[in-house]
Amino acid sequence: MCPPQFRDEMNCPQCSKPDVIEIEHVLPDGTQVLFFACHNCEERWWNRDGEDIDISQVLEIVRQHRA
Repeated sequence: MCPPQFRDEMNCPQCSKPDVIEIEHVLPDGTQVLFFACHNCEERWWNRDGEDIDISQVLEIVRQHRA
């Protein structure tokens, strides 16, 4: 896992503020995802291969690997 990075060039989709942090994760099956969080409004979202994904999709990948 890489250390968190602040994304100056990215605005939050909820509040439009540029206080977004990005954290890179590799899930147990090798899937690479990005987690984003806004420090201003606390909005959180995930991205895989350039497309937003729901937290339930991330949790399902982890659950399948643990089964």
